[in-house]
Amino acid sequence: MNRQRGIVVELVGPAGAGKTTLAKGVSAVDPSVHAGLSLWGLPRPRLFAATLPLIPRFIASAILPKQRLQWGVMAQMIRLGALRSVVRDQATKHRVIILDEGPVFALSWLDVFFARNGDRVPVSWRRRVVAEWATLLDVVVFIDASDLTLATRIRQRAKEHMVKDRPDAEIFGFSAGFRRAFERAIGELRQAGHVVVDSLSTETHPLAEATAQVTARLQQRRNGH
Repeated sequence: MNRQRGIVVELVGPAGAGKTTLAKGVSAVDPSVHAGLSLWGLPRPRLFAATLPLIPRFIASAILPKQRLQWGVMAQMIRLGALRSVVRDQATKHRVIILDEGPVFALSWLDVFFARNGDRVPVSWRRRVVAEWATLLDVVVFIDASDLTLATRIRQRAKEHMVKDRPDAEIFGFSAGFRRAFERAIGELRQAGHVVVDSLSTETHPLAEATAQVTARLQQRRNGH
Protein backbone atom coordinates (compact mmCIF):
# COMPACT_ATOMS: atom_id res chain seq x y z
CA MET A 1 0.00 0.00 0.00
CA ASN A 2 1.22 3.51 -0.77
CA ARG A 3 1.95 5.13 2.59
CA GLN A 4 1.94 8.59 0.98
CA ARG A 5 -1.84 8.62 0.84
CA GLY A 6 -4.86 7.54 2.82
CA ILE A 7 -6.68 4.24 2.55
CA VAL A 8 -9.40 4.18 -0.11
CA VAL A 9 -12.38 1.99 0.77
CA GLU A 10 -15.55 1.24 -1.17
CA LEU A 11 -18.68 0.01 0.58
CA VAL A 12 -20.51 -2.33 -1.79
CA GLY A 13 -23.86 -4.02 -1.50
CA PRO A 14 -27.36 -4.25 -2.94
CA ALA A 15 -29.91 -1.50 -2.34
CA GLY A 16 -31.07 -1.49 1.27
CA ALA A 17 -27.89 -3.05 2.66
CA GLY A 18 -27.08 0.11 4.61
CA LYS A 19 -24.00 1.47 2.81
CA THR A 20 -24.77 5.17 3.15
CA THR A 21 -25.90 4.89 6.75
CA LEU A 22 -22.80 2.88 7.66
CA ALA A 23 -20.45 5.33 5.92
CA LYS A 24 -21.98 8.23 7.84
CA GLY A 25 -21.73 6.28 11.08
CA VAL A 26 -18.06 5.43 10.62
CA SER A 27 -17.11 9.01 9.69
CA ALA A 28 -19.02 10.32 12.72
CA VAL A 29 -17.09 7.99 15.05
CA ASP A 30 -13.68 8.47 13.41
CA PRO A 31 -12.87 12.04 12.29
CA SER A 32 -9.95 10.76 10.17
CA VAL A 33 -12.50 9.14 7.83
CA HIS A 34 -13.81 11.19 4.91
CA ALA A 35 -17.12 9.83 3.58
CA GLY A 36 -19.60 11.07 1.01
CA LEU A 37 -17.68 10.71 -2.25
CA SER A 38 -19.52 8.88 -5.00
CA LEU A 39 -20.20 8.93 -8.73
CA TRP A 40 -22.93 11.49 -8.30
CA GLY A 41 -22.63 15.25 -7.87
CA LEU A 42 -19.03 15.48 -9.05
CA PRO A 43 -17.62 18.94 -9.93
CA ARG A 44 -18.25 19.97 -13.53
CA PRO A 45 -14.58 20.79 -14.21
CA ARG A 46 -13.65 17.23 -13.22
CA LEU A 47 -16.37 15.81 -15.46
CA PHE A 48 -15.16 17.95 -18.36
CA ALA A 49 -11.55 16.87 -17.83
CA ALA A 50 -12.62 13.21 -17.70
CA THR A 51 -14.51 13.64 -20.97
CA LEU A 52 -11.52 14.86 -23.00
CA PRO A 53 -9.59 11.55 -23.27
CA LEU A 54 -12.84 9.77 -24.15
CA ILE A 55 -13.72 12.04 -27.09
CA PRO A 56 -12.08 9.81 -29.78
CA ARG A 57 -14.06 6.82 -28.49
CA PHE A 58 -17.27 8.84 -28.44
CA ILE A 59 -16.70 10.09 -31.98
CA ALA A 60 -16.13 6.52 -33.16
CA SER A 61 -19.35 5.58 -31.41
CA ALA A 62 -21.24 8.22 -33.37
CA ILE A 63 -20.00 7.15 -36.80
CA LEU A 64 -19.35 3.42 -36.47
CA PRO A 65 -22.42 1.27 -35.76
CA LYS A 66 -20.33 -1.56 -34.28
CA GLN A 67 -18.89 0.82 -31.69
CA ARG A 68 -22.15 2.54 -30.83
CA LEU A 69 -22.45 3.49 -27.17
CA GLN A 70 -25.61 4.32 -25.28
CA TRP A 71 -25.66 7.70 -23.58
CA GLY A 72 -25.96 6.05 -20.16
CA VAL A 73 -22.74 4.10 -20.81
CA MET A 74 -20.84 7.22 -21.88
CA ALA A 75 -22.08 9.18 -18.86
CA GLN A 76 -20.92 6.46 -16.48
CA MET A 77 -17.53 6.30 -18.20
CA ILE A 78 -17.13 10.04 -17.65
CA ARG A 79 -18.25 9.91 -14.02
CA LEU A 80 -15.85 7.09 -13.20
CA GLY A 81 -12.90 9.03 -14.63
CA ALA A 82 -13.90 12.16 -12.75
CA LEU A 83 -14.33 10.26 -9.49
CA ARG A 84 -10.87 8.75 -9.78
CA SER A 85 -9.39 12.23 -10.20
CA VAL A 86 -11.23 13.51 -7.11
CA VAL A 87 -10.29 10.48 -5.00
CA ARG A 88 -6.61 10.78 -5.91
CA ASP A 89 -6.60 14.35 -4.65
CA GLN A 90 -8.64 13.69 -1.52
CA ALA A 91 -6.56 10.66 -0.57
CA THR A 92 -3.58 12.96 0.03
CA LYS A 93 -5.62 14.97 2.55
CA HIS A 94 -7.43 12.26 4.54
CA ARG A 95 -6.30 9.10 6.30
CA VAL A 96 -9.32 7.16 5.05
CA ILE A 97 -11.65 7.77 2.10
CA ILE A 98 -14.95 5.86 2.05
CA LEU A 99 -16.76 5.61 -1.27
CA ASP A 100 -20.47 4.83 -1.19
CA GLU A 101 -20.81 4.21 -4.95
CA GLY A 102 -17.39 3.89 -6.54
CA PRO A 103 -15.72 1.77 -9.24
CA VAL A 104 -17.23 -1.56 -8.16
CA PHE A 105 -20.70 -0.06 -8.22
CA ALA A 106 -20.10 1.73 -11.54
CA LEU A 107 -18.86 -1.37 -13.35
CA SER A 108 -21.67 -3.43 -11.84
CA TRP A 109 -24.25 -0.81 -12.81
CA LEU A 110 -23.07 -1.06 -16.42
CA ASP A 111 -23.42 -4.84 -16.29
CA VAL A 112 -26.89 -4.75 -14.78
CA PHE A 113 -28.43 -2.04 -16.92
CA PHE A 114 -26.56 -2.29 -20.21
CA ALA A 115 -24.39 -5.36 -20.79
CA ARG A 116 -27.16 -7.79 -19.92
CA ASN A 117 -29.32 -6.18 -22.61
CA GLY A 118 -26.62 -6.63 -25.24
CA ASP A 119 -25.54 -2.99 -25.24
CA ARG A 120 -21.86 -2.42 -25.80
CA VAL A 121 -19.58 -1.65 -22.88
CA PRO A 122 -16.06 -1.26 -24.31
CA VAL A 123 -13.88 -4.18 -23.19
CA SER A 124 -10.61 -2.28 -23.61
CA TRP A 125 -11.96 0.65 -21.60
CA ARG A 126 -13.15 -1.63 -18.79
CA ARG A 127 -9.79 -3.39 -18.66
CA ARG A 128 -7.96 -0.07 -18.43
CA VAL A 129 -10.29 1.33 -15.77
CA VAL A 130 -9.95 -1.81 -13.65
CA ALA A 131 -6.14 -1.54 -13.85
CA GLU A 132 -6.24 2.14 -12.86
CA TRP A 133 -8.56 1.66 -9.92
CA ALA A 134 -6.70 -1.45 -8.74
CA THR A 135 -3.76 0.82 -7.87
CA LEU A 136 -5.96 3.29 -5.98
CA LEU A 137 -8.65 1.21 -4.26
CA ASP A 138 -7.36 -0.60 -1.18
CA VAL A 139 -10.37 -2.23 0.46
CA VAL A 140 -13.82 -3.36 -0.59
CA VAL A 141 -16.33 -4.06 2.19
CA PHE A 142 -19.22 -6.12 0.87
CA ILE A 143 -22.35 -5.36 2.90
CA ASP A 144 -25.44 -7.51 2.56
CA ALA A 145 -28.63 -8.71 4.22
CA SER A 146 -31.36 -11.21 3.38
CA ASP A 147 -33.55 -10.56 0.34
CA LEU A 148 -36.61 -10.04 2.53
CA THR A 149 -34.81 -7.53 4.75
CA LEU A 150 -33.52 -5.63 1.72
CA ALA A 151 -37.01 -5.47 0.23
CA THR A 152 -38.45 -4.21 3.52
CA ARG A 153 -35.81 -1.52 3.85
CA ILE A 154 -36.25 -0.35 0.26
CA ARG A 155 -39.99 0.05 0.79
CA GLN A 156 -39.72 1.74 4.18
CA ARG A 157 -37.08 4.36 3.49
CA ALA A 158 -38.02 7.79 2.17
CA LYS A 159 -35.48 7.61 -0.66
CA GLU A 160 -36.99 6.68 -4.02
CA HIS A 161 -35.89 3.52 -5.79
CA MET A 162 -36.87 2.01 -9.13
CA VAL A 163 -38.08 -1.27 -7.54
CA LYS A 164 -39.62 0.26 -4.42
CA ASP A 165 -43.19 -0.51 -5.49
CA ARG A 166 -42.41 -3.82 -7.17
CA PRO A 167 -43.34 -7.31 -5.89
CA ASP A 168 -40.88 -9.19 -3.71
CA ALA A 169 -39.78 -11.46 -6.56
CA GLU A 170 -38.68 -8.50 -8.68
CA ILE A 171 -36.77 -6.92 -5.80
CA PHE A 172 -35.10 -10.26 -5.03
CA GLY A 173 -34.08 -10.60 -8.69
CA PHE A 174 -32.78 -7.05 -8.77
CA SER A 175 -30.59 -7.71 -5.71
CA ALA A 176 -29.33 -11.00 -7.13
CA GLY A 177 -28.35 -9.33 -10.39
CA PHE A 178 -26.27 -6.76 -8.58
CA ARG A 179 -24.63 -9.38 -6.37
CA ARG A 180 -23.43 -11.24 -9.48
CA ALA A 181 -22.16 -8.03 -11.02
CA PHE A 182 -20.38 -7.05 -7.79
CA GLU A 183 -18.63 -10.42 -7.69
CA ARG A 184 -17.39 -9.96 -11.25
CA ALA A 185 -16.09 -6.43 -10.68
CA ILE A 186 -14.43 -7.32 -7.37
CA GLY A 187 -12.80 -10.36 -8.96
CA GLU A 188 -11.36 -8.22 -11.74
CA LEU A 189 -9.97 -5.66 -9.29
CA ARG A 190 -8.41 -8.33 -7.09
CA GLN A 191 -6.77 -9.94 -10.10
CA ALA A 192 -5.38 -6.61 -11.30
CA GLY A 193 -4.07 -5.40 -7.95
CA HIS A 194 -3.99 -6.03 -4.22
CA VAL A 195 -7.51 -5.09 -3.23
CA VAL A 196 -8.54 -6.52 0.13
CA VAL A 197 -12.14 -7.74 0.34
CA ASP A 198 -14.09 -7.97 3.57
CA SER A 199 -17.75 -8.76 4.23
CA LEU A 200 -20.34 -7.68 6.76
CA SER A 201 -23.98 -8.58 7.32
CA THR A 202 -26.30 -5.80 8.44
CA GLU A 203 -28.92 -8.49 8.92
CA THR A 204 -27.37 -9.75 12.12
CA HIS A 205 -25.39 -6.67 13.21
CA PRO A 206 -27.11 -3.53 14.53
CA LEU A 207 -25.83 -0.26 13.10
CA ALA A 208 -23.72 0.56 16.13
CA GLU A 209 -22.05 -2.84 16.06
CA ALA A 210 -21.50 -2.73 12.30
CA THR A 211 -20.00 0.75 12.61
CA ALA A 212 -17.65 -0.43 15.34
CA GLN A 213 -16.54 -3.42 13.26
CA VAL A 214 -15.77 -1.36 10.17
CA THR A 215 -13.99 1.29 12.24
CA ALA A 216 -11.84 -1.37 13.92
CA ARG A 217 -10.95 -2.98 10.60
CA LEU A 218 -9.93 0.34 9.11
CA GLN A 219 -7.79 1.04 12.16
CA GLN A 220 -6.04 -2.29 11.60
CA ARG A 221 -5.42 -1.36 7.96
CA ARG A 222 -3.93 1.98 9.01
CA ASN A 223 -1.61 0.12 11.37
CA GLY A 224 -0.47 -2.13 8.55
CA HIS A 225 -2.19 -5.36 9.62
